[in-house]
Amino acid sequence: MEQVSPTRMNLIQRKLQIKMAKQGVDLLKNKRDALIREFFELVKPLVALREELNAKLSRAGWNLFLASSYEGEERVRSAGMAAKDNFTVKTKNRNLWGIRIRDIEPTPRKRSPLERGYAVSGVGARIDQAADAFEELIDTVLKLAPVEQKLKKFGEETKKTTRRVNALEQALIPRLISERRYIQQVLEEREREDVFRLKHIKRKR
Repeated sequence: MEQVSPTRMNLIQRKLQIKMAKQGVDLLKNKRDALIREFFELVKPLVALREELNAKLSRAGWNLFLASSYEGEERVRSAGMAAKDNFTVKTKNRNLWGIRIRDIEPTPRKRSPLERGYAVSGVGARIDQAADAFEELIDTVLKLAPVEQKLKKFGEETKKTTRRVNALEQALIPRLISERRYIQQVLEEREREDVFRLKHIKRKR
C-alpha cells in the first residue's frame, strides 16, 4: 500500500474503478453464458453431421470399390483424371460476440454425368454412382467444416473470457478494494487528528 497515495482524488478514482470492474465482470459473464449456449447448440448438429459424414464416407468407399471391380482401376482413374474438379466455395463473414465467424454458403456439388467432363460413353454406371457418392460426401464436409470451426472458436473464447473474469474477480477487484480501504482509513485518521488539533487550539484560546 506504500505506493498508493492516500488522497481524496485517489479514493474517488478507486471507487470508480471498482464500479467499472464489477460492471465489466457482469458483461463478461453475460458473454460467457451466451458463448456456452451457442457452444451447446452446435454440439447436436455436429454429432449428426459427423454421423452423416461417416455414413457417406463408407458409401463412397464402397461405390469406389464396386466401380473398380466392375469397370477396372484404369477406367476409374481415367474418369477421375478427366473429371472437372474446379469448383468455388462462397463464404461470408460475420461477427458474433466479437468473434469472427466464416460461414460457407450451401451450394450442392452433385452434378450430372455431362457436367463432370469425362466421356459419358466410356464410363459405366458404377463410376457415375461412385462420383455421385463422393460429391455428396463433399457437400457434407462443407456443411461440417464451419460447424467445427464455430465450436472451436466458441470454446477458445469461452476459456479466454473465463480467464478475464477470474483476473477481475480474484486479482484486480480485491486489490482495488484493499487500496480503497487503506485510503479511507488514512483519510479518516487524518480527519480525527485535524479535529483533535482544532479542539486543542480552541482550548488554548
